Amino acid sequence: MNEKQLATLRKNNEESRDFVKSCFRYALMIILKDKEDKTINVTRLCKIAGVSRMAFYRNYKGIDDVLVDEITEFGQALLEVIGDDAYDNWLRLFALAEERRDNLLAIIEAGFETKILEVFMSLLPKEETKRTLQAIWFSLFYTLMVKWLKEGKPRTPEEMAKIAFKFTKGIPLSTNE
Repeated sequence: MNEKQLATLRKNNEESRDFVKSCFRYALMIILKDKEDKTINVTRLCKIAGVSRMAFYRNYKGIDDVLVDEITEFGQALLEVIGDDAYDNWLRLFALAEERRDNLLAIIEAGFETKILEVFMSLLPKEETKRTLQAIWFSLFYTLMVKWLKEGKPRTPEEMAKIAFKFTKGIPLSTNE
């Protein structure tokens, strides 16, 4: 096999692995949203995902890893929407939380609320000053988001952005400010 074929094979394997993992994340969300049966085990997860137990253990050590994967994907999406304007950042963050409201609420209502913050903190940069600043922002967003979602989103993302901005406009967005 030549290098081009190997590269194609690696890409196909990666895409296949990503698809399988997304099936498991989707299945976990179905279980967490199930009002009748919240039983979470590998057998049920595999059945709903339509994927074998071998595929599960090839990708995860346990069910907790699937939850972490789901929250990590959300955290990375948050990081991708952050820009240079504090108000716009708040607006984008709340809009993204609104888009993923059902999954976030399912995670919170299943008792995994603190896992969200734990995963957020795992996404922080290594450099201490940047790490501290991002920890402040992630913690603020986490707290406001969870409260907002639990209250049933009584305000729009725009209203939440205005409120959050009002109280945080003095906090720098980067260590360069």
